[in-house]
Amino acid sequence: MANNLGNITKAYVSAIDPVLDTREINKLVTDIQNDDALTDILWLGDRKKPIMTGQPIYYTFVNEALFKLLDTTGGTVNGSGTTSINFTCTTATSGQARKDDLVLVPTGAISAIVTNVVTTSGVDTVYIKSVSGANMTLTAGDKLSLFSVAVGENSVSQTNLRFGLTKYTNKYQIFREISKITDVQNAATIEVEFNGQNKFIVKDHLEKAILLKGKINAAFIAGDMSVTTFSDTNPILVDGNTSGSDGGGPVQTTRGLNKYIEMYGNTIVNGTLGTVQKANIDDALDTLIAAKSPKDYLVFGSSAVKRAHDTYWKALGSSGVQSVRIVVDGKELDLQVDKVSYGGFTLNYMAMPIQDQPVLFGQTVINKCAYYVPYNNRVKVQGGGYDSAMRVRYVPAQTKFGNDMIGEIHSGAISPVNPNGDAMNWTCSWTTAQGLECLGVQHFLRQQVLS
Repeated sequence: MANNLGNITKAYVSAIDPVLDTREINKLVTDIQNDDALTDILWLGDRKKPIMTGQPIYYTFVNEALFKLLDTTGGTVNGSGTTSINFTCTTATSGQARKDDLVLVPTGAISAIVTNVVTTSGVDTVYIKSVSGANMTLTAGDKLSLFSVAVGENSVSQTNLRFGLTKYTNKYQIFREISKITDVQNAATIEVEFNGQNKFIVKDHLEKAILLKGKINAAFIAGDMSVTTFSDTNPILVDGNTSGSDGGGPVQTTRGLNKYIEMYGNTIVNGTLGTVQKANIDDALDTLIAAKSPKDYLVFGSSAVKRAHDTYWKALGSSGVQSVRIVVDGKELDLQVDKVSYGGFTLNYMAMPIQDQPVLFGQTVINKCAYYVPYNNRVKVQGGGYDSAMRVRYVPAQTKFGNDMIGEIHSGAISPVNPNGDAMNWTCSWTTAQGLECLGVQHFLRQQVLS
């Protein structure tokens, strides 16, 4: 349906209205772009976290693993048998062993006790003795687990061992998009039903709103955190369109899921690219098990990545693949998820349409990989309870129109919303400040499937 601006008589509905975000309108234009699957997952169930202070940088902290490995890679091993073995640890694993610690020698799974630790220039030489009298064989490159402790009667305490925290850092990013219609242009409109009433959406506004959501979604997947913050006095990155005489304000960008996993999570590559085999599934699960991960995962990637997994599972003749719907807080989103139970894990597969975009990710590793994230979007936190494993951090919009995440600015003499000025146009622009936040990224995994 096409009308000029003078013929729009029914109430105007913003193209970015929250009702469109959850696809709850009965009569709506077909969105052929389909670029917002990840943001739909994040926004569903109100998994956004407001930044009440408006600080441009936010932090999360993860406690250090309590059980440790002693790595002898590149070190020396002296002696063999029951009493005379000592070895040097890597610098990274030095400072962890103490007298009376019990270690597990990998060959034969023999238990041994630490009798002495000598530190030279930050590198530990550890002396061990078999607790059972069994002969021990140790080779440089072996990794020994510190699995327990054993002390004598009338003992004194071991030296104190400090555990640190890993700090994850990210920033929110300001996104903007604009739609402008003049008095001589036809304004193609779309009629939708909202709260029992028929209302109009201007097609150009809707398309720009979809474009904005696509850009947010792409940033949450592929973005990298900028070196610049909004508070920098001498920013490296500046906005070329910022008003004023300072030549542009600081620009900061958010780290997306791909970079989160590269920096803090797990990355593996299939031995044979182009297909999915049992060994590849086992490799992914073994990696997650080693990271003490949960057992319920959402696995997503491009359509080609999903087909590679489909081909493997369907070849087994299993009847356990099914389509499911997710319902959160009364909101339903059909993700067409394929569900497989294997090896103590539940894997929920879906295609992420934006990863199919050749102009976005066709030349990168992103459309060649499967991403594993906790399916229930929950991670344990110290003090009890759970928090969202992946969510949106945002600054509440400061404009009169729009919703709490995305603000709208209307201008122009012929705008049906807040008409102003004498310019014969209707301009609608959207501004949002959002960033991705991931908790427990050590439970996330990226697996390259395609070449």
